[in-house]
Amino acid sequence: MKKYINIALMALAVFAFSSCEDFLNKEPIDQLGEGGFYKNDNELNMAVMASYSGLRSLVNEEWRLSEIRSDNARLYIKNTGDAINVRLRQLDNFTVETTHDENRDYWEAAYKVINNCNVVLENIDVVVDEALKTQIEGEARFIRAYVYFNLVRLYGPVFLVTERLSIEEGNNLPRSSVQDVYSVIESDLSLAGGASGNTALLPNTYSTSNLGRATAWAAKTLLAKVYLTLNRYSEAKALLIDVKDNSGHELLGDYANVFDINNEMNKEIIFAVRYLSGGSGQGSPFANYFSPRDGSFVAGRAYNYNTPTNDLIQAYDSEGDEVRKNVAMKATWIDDSGTLNAVPFVTKYFSTFENELDAENDWIVLRFADVLLMLAEIENETSTIAAALPYVNELRDRVDLDPILEEDVPTKRDMMLIIEKERRLEFAFENQRYYDLLRTNRLATIMKTHYNAEIIISSIDTNGIVVSEFYYTNATSDMSYLSEDGRELEEWQFLLPIPNSVMTVATNATQNPGY
Repeated sequence: MKKYINIALMALAVFAFSSCEDFLNKEPIDQLGEGGFYKNDNELNMAVMASYSGLRSLVNEEWRLSEIRSDNARLYIKNTGDAINVRLRQLDNFTVETTHDENRDYWEAAYKVINNCNVVLENIDVVVDEALKTQIEGEARFIRAYVYFNLVRLYGPVFLVTERLSIEEGNNLPRSSVQDVYSVIESDLSLAGGASGNTALLPNTYSTSNLGRATAWAAKTLLAKVYLTLNRYSEAKALLIDVKDNSGHELLGDYANVFDINNEMNKEIIFAVRYLSGGSGQGSPFANYFSPRDGSFVAGRAYNYNTPTNDLIQAYDSEGDEVRKNVAMKATWIDDSGTLNAVPFVTKYFSTFENELDAENDWIVLRFADVLLMLAEIENETSTIAAALPYVNELRDRVDLDPILEEDVPTKRDMMLIIEKERRLEFAFENQRYYDLLRTNRLATIMKTHYNAEIIISSIDTNGIVVSEFYYTNATSDMSYLSEDGRELEEWQFLLPIPNSVMTVATNATQNPGY
């Protein structure tokens, strides 16, 4: 499918995406009336491929809006002053402004994908092959639901657009309620995956050449995550049990193999955003983004973004979890001069490549480990600790950790914290942590601890003596809201601002509180 996406995009270049540069320079709401050249099966199939490809632009930015805004990641040094790192610091400190560039980029990329999906759905009747028609509709609904699920969690009420609009209609559109957005997400995923009595639009499997296209199992898993977010536990559990028992997906025996570029779309992966190395412009940027500036680990520049926190390193170490830690990051490293460096960096998306921003690594969105830990969370909420433990211990066994015994877990709250930590160690740098803390109402508590306790290790001498300092002390002006005795977030800061470029044209829309 990776090669197919590239071929499809080349063909599409002579159609709707020939003016992509102009598109990106316009307001996203203004662009919802564009499109509509499709005439046959092949053209609409290429259009849905463009929707998949558009997810790359979202994933390329999402770590900034999620992982950096959790206790998993921060800047590599606290006072770096270049413009991009200043904006990253604003995200880290929950002081994002309405003109924030990356916040705007994510928003625009999201609505471009939504627009593509809407165009596909509006032109679906040009497809003659009934099986392909059904599949393409399911794919467009899945992708649209996935994008809206992220938008509603990051921004709250958003513009709910399910068909093409004129410029005037787009500019006059109000923001829809969170409930209404979730209703569309649920409907799209139920149709795509075959939940709630529907016949699935999506197939359960694809041929090897089409691996990476959304399946009915991906739709069911994502819908289960939606239901879990909404505390609709029984509905989530039914879907997850179905995926666990019938999908053919399973936990790999070796954690590292899940992320191996020679083992892509393995049995653990339920859905991933796919990247292709080789100079075609479809490569992954994350190895360059996350590699240390003073290292020589990747081709081209290294940016040192998304730096693992000392707290996360301690979380791995306190469990003796060397397996997952060694896949996710390096805590220290030796440079070409033989100097030991204490600046940690993410390694989960590293592979060998020749051109900058051109790694092979896919970005995994849904995998079987998440099915197990969602089931653990549901069992703990609705049943017993004993029912939740086997799911957690299956993951711990894979990475050679001792099982957790029931007698060592006094209360369901203790079990909840165990699951929370297990999710953190399992999914570090997969853009899960922020959403997890938001879902469980733990974000403010965790971030207060993070702001008060996070340290930066400035050096380690030849005798192993660590020199460190508190990371968030001596607050700069963009951290002024963090009082020295509290450093506590307010609830309005959990939501990002609607970009100013949107608010200037959306005459009937209101900004999120606090901005």
